[in-house]
Amino acid sequence: MPQIHHPEPAAPAVSRRPLPCWIWNAAVVALAGLVSLAAFAVHQWPFTRSKLISALQEQTGSKVQIASFRQIYFPHPGCVATGVTFVRGGSAGTPPLIKVEKLIIRGSYAGLLTHHVDQIQAVHMRVMIAPNSPALGDALGPIRGGVIRSGLSIGSIVADGAEVDITASSKPLAFYVQKLAVSLISDKHPFSFQARLQLPDPPSIVNIGGKFGPWNTGNAGQTPLSGNYTMEQANLGAFQGIAGTLSAKGDFHGVLQHLDTNGTTDIPDFVLMQAGHAVHVTAEYQAVVNGLNGDVALEPVTAHYGKTMIISIGTVESEKKGEGKTLSLEMYANQARIEDLLRLVTSTNPPSMTGAIRFRAKVTVPPEDRPLLRRVKLEGDFGIAGGQYTNPTTQKNVDVASARARGEADKVQDENDKRGNDSYDPGKVLSNVQGHVVLRNAVAHLTNLSFDVPGASALLSGTYALETERVDLKGMAQLDAKLSQATTGVKSFLLKIVQPLVKKKQQQGSVVSLKVGGTYHNPAFTVTPVVKK
Repeated sequence: MPQIHHPEPAAPAVSRRPLPCWIWNAAVVALAGLVSLAAFAVHQWPFTRSKLISALQEQTGSKVQIASFRQIYFPHPGCVATGVTFVRGGSAGTPPLIKVEKLIIRGSYAGLLTHHVDQIQAVHMRVMIAPNSPALGDALGPIRGGVIRSGLSIGSIVADGAEVDITASSKPLAFYVQKLAVSLISDKHPFSFQARLQLPDPPSIVNIGGKFGPWNTGNAGQTPLSGNYTMEQANLGAFQGIAGTLSAKGDFHGVLQHLDTNGTTDIPDFVLMQAGHAVHVTAEYQAVVNGLNGDVALEPVTAHYGKTMIISIGTVESEKKGEGKTLSLEMYANQARIEDLLRLVTSTNPPSMTGAIRFRAKVTVPPEDRPLLRRVKLEGDFGIAGGQYTNPTTQKNVDVASARARGEADKVQDENDKRGNDSYDPGKVLSNVQGHVVLRNAVAHLTNLSFDVPGASALLSGTYALETERVDLKGMAQLDAKLSQATTGVKSFLLKIVQPLVKKKQQQGSVVSLKVGGTYHNPAFTVTPVVKK
């Protein structure tokens, strides 16, 4: 029987319907967009070696060199440049102004369309102000450091660990920037900044933050700047002759060349090393700062310690380029105590004298490498009212001298004999002192120094050495009483005989020559009658 072949069933036909139109349209648009973006990136791609060098040179006015360069495409566009140097000036052998170990620039593909860079990071940046390089203030003139090309914006700039070395002055300085972040940088708006600095002189930590810009291309000094700061752990022992730990805080606003500042300082343990006594000093200040050269105008500074208030106005500025800053002050005090001032400048404890003092003085401290007491130049006038001596023996001598000058020598002698020296009650007589002082090289030159107690007055001149505490004063003293009345015993009898030969104060009293020598702690007095010629 013949076999019957059955045909195999045909496979179902596969659908060949075309894709929906919207999918094709979307694909075409996406492809066109990618092609456009690729064409834009090729034409406008900012992260090339030549464009980076051109931009850096335009911003800084320096010749820029890059040791190696690498472009980054994924996951974000950008580049990495290593061994970046900025050289100011065209002469051969000029040292670089800035060195950056690594410069990392990170953008985004969306930012390519909006001219936005997400972040610029400078790793191990070092700024060097050397003798042959321009001063920082001079360099800022042509630098366009705050100018951003129109339409470009930068999210942030980070330069943690940067260092600024200044070797142009006689004393090299190194500033270490622990943290530095600048954000929201554009061509028409101020940008924000935060920094934590380690200062070398005095060693301290400064935190500062605020807003800067937009940059004034025609005049850098007119670029706006504002913010606030705190200073921590400033070691005043870095300066010869003083010690203490200073803290401060304040704010500032204005333009780079004229910043109005105000704030407060606190030194709980201020010491002039010559005296060795710690005092708590606080101050409030107002000042104008030139951010281009660091000059400061103080207007005013009000300092408080003990029961004393001192008001000062003046400047901190360079007299000659590269030689540091000179402090010049005009100081005055209407509410001060002599014991507070003596506690600062003498080692005696307690201070040898108490009383109210008023003074006005001009003070200059040049940037010399000498102890503070030898650098200070001072000229002024002072007056002490109602002064009393804290040493009972010294005050007793003043009281007795006053009584004798009034012609009460016998009475004082009798009272002392009855009481005995141990029972003496000091402080009966108040002393008034005033004069003119000129301080140079730690030696005070005193003129028109008057000393008044009841019954006597003296006018002296001479010197007092702050370091050795040696006294050398000479002058005249006038007594209300005759010399014979100013002493007792045999001296009184002998003086009555020579009295007609001694100069008189009008028809009564007497005039004597007075010399003060010895030291501040152990003065020696010499009194000599003045004989008529």
